[in-house]
Amino acid sequence: MSRVERLALYIALTALTAFAIDGVLPTMPIIEGAFDAESSFSGAQIITAFVLGMAVGELAIGPISDALGRRPAVIAGLVVFVVGTVVAATADNFAAVITGRFIQGIGVTGPKIGTRAMIRDRYAGADMAKIMSVIFTLLILVPMIAPALGALVAKAAGWRGVFWSYLMLAAGLGAWMWLRHPETLPVEKRVPLSPRRLWQNFRKMLFRMNVMPIVIATGFVFGAQLTYFAVAANIFGAVYGASAMMPLFFALLATGTALALTLNVWLVGRTGMEAPIFAGLLVLGLSGMGLLIAAVFCSGHPPLPILLGLTWFGFFALGLLFGNLNAFAMRPLGDLAGLGSSIIASVSSLVAFVFASFVETVVGAPVWALAWAFTLAAPLSAFFILLTIPACSRKQFYENIRNRK
Repeated sequence: MSRVERLALYIALTALTAFAIDGVLPTMPIIEGAFDAESSFSGAQIITAFVLGMAVGELAIGPISDALGRRPAVIAGLVVFVVGTVVAATADNFAAVITGRFIQGIGVTGPKIGTRAMIRDRYAGADMAKIMSVIFTLLILVPMIAPALGALVAKAAGWRGVFWSYLMLAAGLGAWMWLRHPETLPVEKRVPLSPRRLWQNFRKMLFRMNVMPIVIATGFVFGAQLTYFAVAANIFGAVYGASAMMPLFFALLATGTALALTLNVWLVGRTGMEAPIFAGLLVLGLSGMGLLIAAVFCSGHPPLPILLGLTWFGFFALGLLFGNLNAFAMRPLGDLAGLGSSIIASVSSLVAFVFASFVETVVGAPVWALAWAFTLAAPLSAFFILLTIPACSRKQFYENIRNRK
């Protein structure tokens, strides 16, 4: 397998998660309208159930891939994803769609976590950094094109067609992986599954004050983005009557994240991770407060250009935050890095699910929900990050941020 083909496979496997979230967004109102309007489920749960499934799968897939190998973990995850896809595609009620999305979320963690492990097995140092940079740079394109592709498939084959397209994508990736990619974890380096050892390491992680608060902070930031995914269809459809333009709006907002990711490489080299993190939280909070003020003065219906502009700054902030927060959490882990990666992904996804579900349920109105999610996520994340810094060191911490050029 050539280096180019291997990189293409890694990008495709990693992109499956983003396609599974972004591609279904234009169909959410259609799915909601296809079933009983009095259903106890909402369109937003098409997204939040998927993330809850990710929280479950992410906790298990790391140890499984360490014990059985990367290929079995990736392929098993794709099989589970296909099962969830079939359940959703053949659903005759809303509950079955939500169940299928939950199973999809569990399954997608196989390629998501397994691909990172394969990269870590095969590459090291600067070479690994280059591979990851290329992957994440190209993944910026996914939020720009996935909603448009989902809308085109739905127009041609209905909302069920979107799920059948997920099945074909997962099946193709599984066949590509099975036929072309070798196992990257030698037998002698595998770690047998030991529930007792896993529980001991999990407890170590839970009580590490230099790690777990950052994981919770990451969850609040992810929760702000997840709230947007949950309410975006209602914002652009029900509130503004611009459903057909939603893929274009998604592409526009994704440019904010793309710009932030590009700038972040330069910022981290000059200032370290701390300054971009707090700058990102400040921008996220100001974006949310701006949306709240606009909603107050416009009865929950600010002009669309204002909503897009303020949300763009929120997405710019997310671009500064995600990579830095994950690196910040992983930095102290050392020999727990493998399990730590799974726990960070799982716990942050769970926090995001609870946060987004709470905001979407309590606030209700989509523009208000987005505004409150951005506004609340910023101070909550900052609070938990500051918990990781001993009181005696906080003054020096603030001075370091202020003095770095």
